[in-house]
Amino acid sequence: MRTGARAIMLVGLCSAMIAGAVISCSTDKSTDTAPTDKIMDSATTAALDAIVDAAVNSTGIPVAVVGIWGPDGSYVKAAGVTDTTTGAPMDTNFYHRIGSVTKT
Repeated sequence: MRTGARAIMLVGLCSAMIAGAVISCSTDKSTDTAPTDKIMDSATTAALDAIVDAAVNSTGIPVAVVGIWGPDGSYVKAAGVTDTTTGAPMDTNFYHRIGSVTKT
């Protein structure tokens, strides 16, 4: 699969994942004004883990870092490897300067 097609597929999968998370987190919380530090429930976390892992595996990209914060909790996941030669796993605390890659 071409790299462009992989990127389009990843964007689609991530969009679906985010939409699902927003729907699962959307309840009437009009009285809540402060962000929460609690973790999303285990069923939602497991479903999101599966989606992120499938996106990384099916597109052939080396890594993805996903973060979702909502009234029902937060979700942060790193999937894939930081170095394809050594197989070092990605970490959610990874520091990377944002540059021209993010313009699209």
